Amino acid sequence: MKTLIRGGRVYDRAGDIHRPPLRDVIVVEDRILRVVEPSTEGASDIARAASIGVPDARVIDATGKLVIPGLVNAHYHSYDVLSKGRFEDMAFDVWALHSQPAYWGKRSKAELRARTVLGALEALRHGITTIQDMNSLVPQDEETLDTILAAYDEVGIRVVFSIAVRDLAALDIEPFLPPGIPPDVVALIHGKPGDAKADLAFIRAQLSRRNPLPPRLTWAIGPSGPQRCSTELLEGLAEISADFDLPVLTHTYETRAQLAKARKVYGRFGGSYVRYLREIGLLTHRTTLAHGVYLSRPEIDELAEAGAGVVHNPLANLKLKNGTAPLIDFKRAGINLALGCDNCSCSDCQNLFQAMKMYALLAQGMDGEPSGVFACDAIDAATIGGARAVGLSGQVGEVKAGMKADLALIDLSDYAYQPFNSAARQMVYSETGRGVDTVMVDGEIVMSGGKPTKLDFDNFRGELTEIMAKVDADYESIAQRSAPAVPYLLEAARNVNRAPLGLNRYAGGGLSDPDRTAS
Repeated sequence: MKTLIRGGRVYDRAGDIHRPPLRDVIVVEDRILRVVEPSTEGASDIARAASIGVPDARVIDATGKLVIPGLVNAHYHSYDVLSKGRFEDMAFDVWALHSQPAYWGKRSKAELRARTVLGALEALRHGITTIQDMNSLVPQDEETLDTILAAYDEVGIRVVFSIAVRDLAALDIEPFLPPGIPPDVVALIHGKPGDAKADLAFIRAQLSRRNPLPPRLTWAIGPSGPQRCSTELLEGLAEISADFDLPVLTHTYETRAQLAKARKVYGRFGGSYVRYLREIGLLTHRTTLAHGVYLSRPEIDELAEAGAGVVHNPLANLKLKNGTAPLIDFKRAGINLALGCDNCSCSDCQNLFQAMKMYALLAQGMDGEPSGVFACDAIDAATIGGARAVGLSGQVGEVKAGMKADLALIDLSDYAYQPFNSAARQMVYSETGRGVDTVMVDGEIVMSGGKPTKLDFDNFRGELTEIMAKVDADYESIAQRSAPAVPYLLEAARNVNRAPLGLNRYAGGGLSDPDRTAS
């Protein structure tokens, strides 16, 4: 298949990012063959295609469109897509008790497909062509895995899939719980420990079984977090990453409780997860830490030295009361920064335009000095930064010859671009995702006119309505079961907030008075 995308403004991070020039993009099969200057002779589509060596190409008229590289969502969990809009004003560990797969149990194949399809479609609608799905399989078996991967193939999105594993089941805040908790609540918070050897064997078996991989699918390694995994499990995952040259993405320093746990439990490593990961061989150029809100400057320097990076999830960080990551320190240290949308249950969308804007704004609010963080940095984080984090550097993230044909066309007649002053700034500060018109993955049009091309969305919504009846009923049961634990988790959070940890990432300065109520 050959495609000529004709006459659009092509965003090139190395060129004019404010008023990108008009270009023609030639796609052959799944890759960009060339990006060339447009014809000035008013030639027909057929004549233009023939003149640049692709006489039988289909032609997409990109007049009045901005052609950008498909965005890369470098941190995402598809398992709770159906909980969008369900939670609000919840501390992190309270939210985890209500949202994580272990508490929901086995789901039907229809639900697995529906949640995977819906998350992927929403991503594509907002110009995201690659997602890194860090997925906790419940149960951890081949049927569950194959159902999810088949749904991704049905939609046509590119996915970097990691099987999220942990063998330390307790909630992160467990060391700070108050005394006198009823046994049934303790059991709920502690969970059931996992089996490191079984997890490692399952991952290796899937890497072998699904080889060669289908188009648009690659693997990553997904330890849930250093604080949730035994040394045996982490060392085994480091070995798999090295054996197969796979990226590693793991939750680290997402919350203040995780920082407190590092100080309390990992003292032999200087109270630092970063040093712990380094000592066991899991801090390499393949490693990206999800969130990194409570990274110290010395730890950020260690990441830079190792060639590791961070995927910033501003929406989830704020909604779950975790604070703001040290974005300017990231920029000054030169570490690779990617962006993620995280769970639908804590960011409520798969929309990197929201994440880009939030990243840029938070950086401006760090202090009164110029931050050195610009709109183009947010776009880089959502494209080449994400590509590097998920192991696709040089494959996706730019509109240039040899790259995968993962592209999004944005309608410049949208209100967000009136008047048109800067493609980069208006993409970050004005665009909502509404302007995304056409999306291509691997050279295939998967979204046209804002609608999916590979399935009927109206029919899918009908299927979703039927599935949600059971989801809603199950949530009511989960909420009732979890209710007795909530006061103890909130007291533990207050204990953590009062602890002198040396870092404060809260915009309002934190809880100076633990009994404070909202005005």
